[in-house]
Amino acid sequence: MIRAQEGVLDVAAIRQINWDVHLGDLVTAHGVLQRKRHEPGHPDGWLFVLHTIRVDELWSLHHEGTVFSYTDSGAASSTEAAASAAVKGSWVLPPSSKAGATNKYTNMVVLDGFNACKYYFSSSGGANCLRGEQCHFWHGRPEDFKENRRRWMAKRLEQRAKAAHLAGDSGDPHSKIDKAQRSRIFCDWLVESLGEERLARGTGVIDVAGGKGDIPIQLWIQRGIPTTLIDPRPMKLGKYNRKLVAKAEAVKGRKMSPQLLRCLDAETLKLHTELFADCSVLVGMHPDEATEAIVDAALTLGKPFAIVPCCVMSRVFPDRKCRDGTPVDTYETFVRYLLEKHPSVQRAFLPFAGRNKVLYLFDYDTKREEQDANGKSVEIAST
Repeated sequence: MIRAQEGVLDVAAIRQINWDVHLGDLVTAHGVLQRKRHEPGHPDGWLFVLHTIRVDELWSLHHEGTVFSYTDSGAASSTEAAASAAVKGSWVLPPSSKAGATNKYTNMVVLDGFNACKYYFSSSGGANCLRGEQCHFWHGRPEDFKENRRRWMAKRLEQRAKAAHLAGDSGDPHSKIDKAQRSRIFCDWLVESLGEERLARGTGVIDVAGGKGDIPIQLWIQRGIPTTLIDPRPMKLGKYNRKLVAKAEAVKGRKMSPQLLRCLDAETLKLHTELFADCSVLVGMHPDEATEAIVDAALTLGKPFAIVPCCVMSRVFPDRKCRDGTPVDTYETFVRYLLEKHPSVQRAFLPFAGRNKVLYLFDYDTKREEQDANGKSVEIAST
């Protein structure tokens, strides 16, 4: 763990180190070795105060496709070799086992009162647990593996559903639809919110960074709402979507909607003025790097927009900051950063698992309600 310290390393420097240094890399580190302050009941030790660090050799350059593991050793003893070759389903726990320890892990599944090994139960036959019988976590009896794995997976799915549940979302995390249906759900929400007539006005909907073509499929192929995809990557339809396009062309004479093989930037806006000036709305479903660009373009044009943010992309945009100076390096701060762009931006939640918060602005004179420090609703007036 590296901590920020005034005059030594600031938060930005530590963030850069976390990006540059990876497990297995050979590094040269400069700093000061200090004896830790003695605390009753705790063993004495040493603390290395890091000042600078340089990567001398990347693990990935010489071990392509191999994940670094501190447990691997070229000089393994015969005992260790025997242990690694042993059946990985042993229920016998070593003296130092943490299987029965108090559960302090946020992602730990507990079975029969023990902390279950996620590597063992997440793989077929327990092959992913390299420790085998020496593993500190619970494996259970080999003959019970199939049933224990079923129980583990059920609990793990429940945990993941709860973990993906965003603050403010009143929907039951267990009733949400799989994320594979998110584009359909998003388009259903757009139609319900704006109506097909408004969406189809002018040049129609502009979908940004939707390379798989899911939004055009739902809006144009299924509903006949004109849609243009903007993405530098060629549209890559899946097998099911290709069938929908073929059917629509045969029955309705409706071919796949057009695509601009470009990023959404100032140059694109200038080159395609009519397309943007007459569009009904700009949208993006998990548009990654293009998320902020969609909002900025819509605000510049005075057009409605709806986005479902996902990846923060803080490495690509390290200089983003909220109004109070908070770095935009988490999902929560990213959402706040986008909301701060205009007081009329609204929020809603879509009923699918994962990042399901939609930020939208359909009417520029709308006032957004926020909560003050006492939890009371207050209106944020438009400017």
